[in-house]
Amino acid sequence: MGGNRKPLNISKNGGLTTHTKRYLPLTHQLCEQAAIAAFEDKWFRKNYLADAQKYGGVAYGRLKAETAKNEMHAKLEAVHGIALEMEQRVLDLMDGTADDLDLDPVHTFYRIDGISMKTRELSDCCPMHQCFGHLAVLALQPLLRAKLLPYQFASIPEKGQVALKRQVERWLRRKSLGVRYGLKMDVKSAYQNTSHAVVMGILEHEIPHAAWLLAVVRSLLAMAPHGGLLIGGYLEAWLFNLVASYLMRQLLSYAKARRGASLPLVQRCCSYMDDLGLFGRRWADMQSAARKITKWAKDVLGLTIKPKWMRVDFLTVEEERAKRHLKGAAKGCPGFDMAGYRMHRTYTTIRRGIFKRIRRQSLRAADDLRKTGRIPLYRSYRLISYNGYFAGTKTNGAAAELDQRHLFKAAKWAVGAAARLREVKAG
Repeated sequence: MGGNRKPLNISKNGGLTTHTKRYLPLTHQLCEQAAIAAFEDKWFRKNYLADAQKYGGVAYGRLKAETAKNEMHAKLEAVHGIALEMEQRVLDLMDGTADDLDLDPVHTFYRIDGISMKTRELSDCCPMHQCFGHLAVLALQPLLRAKLLPYQFASIPEKGQVALKRQVERWLRRKSLGVRYGLKMDVKSAYQNTSHAVVMGILEHEIPHAAWLLAVVRSLLAMAPHGGLLIGGYLEAWLFNLVASYLMRQLLSYAKARRGASLPLVQRCCSYMDDLGLFGRRWADMQSAARKITKWAKDVLGLTIKPKWMRVDFLTVEEERAKRHLKGAAKGCPGFDMAGYRMHRTYTTIRRGIFKRIRRQSLRAADDLRKTGRIPLYRSYRLISYNGYFAGTKTNGAAAELDQRHLFKAAKWAVGAAARLREVKAG
């Protein structure tokens, strides 16, 4: 692993065993599924069109005409040709004819996060790179289904922000758990600091006989310009969740012995990208678990957990209800801030930074609607994307003050009108 890092002892730290059936064999059908998934909603981008014509022999005019008629013949021909090319490249990689998958270099660019104002390095991969990423994820699905925990969120289908919000709400409102404290931890530069050696060590232990799959994953990981995992890569998001599953298993294994009984230090934990959420009954136990997992993550996985933690002392149901009649800041209650929401014992609100953006866009949209009678298309997309935050949160007063429902309907009309105009021009 390099340096003073301890060897990755998976079988000891997670009860994990090797299974030969936790990957799929390389087939033409699997390559076609990967190509279809990678090209979904991207067929008319210039680089995707170029690959469809190069490997599938499908011209732009035919593809456009059949798409207007909701026909799939041209797309299926292109997918078949791309799948044949993918199979050949994997076979060349396996027999030593090629050293890599012959992909275009990864283009990286920087973007400022609008909420945290951090500068993040994102990646833009070529279409064939995306196809091979989808191929690897499809082949890894048996392993991923076996290893990913139910309380891991982000980059997993049906496990997004809303799913995490609902899960934390259930934990806080379940009396049998007795959750009194919350602790949020953050992994420093998680994707960049996840080494290829750790990822390949896990895969080689779990699926040692998947020679073609290990070769493809190793080749894709080597494409990262600065090492680590690419931010924005499809395969990389799944691989980081796989690494995080071992971190969470280790965290849940910590316990103390009292009167002959084993008591867990942490009642529940969850993850959202590089954030870890811990929930427990006793703060001293949670501190102990946090210190242990920080050391284990550094020694075994090479990941650094930031020393600054966010502690939340949840109020009881009665204490929160007693504050309902108060005004202003006195009405606020401690909440667990994660995935854009603040979860309290009896209610949930929107994160302050996100609500400021929603309010700003709503006020500007109302001004546009008053002056011109419509909302610009770019602002309509933003309003629609923010609409989900109002569902399931205690924001009725704010929504009424911003006239959110009226603005949302106007934004939907603007987006629908633009879509109808595009259809008329295309027809």
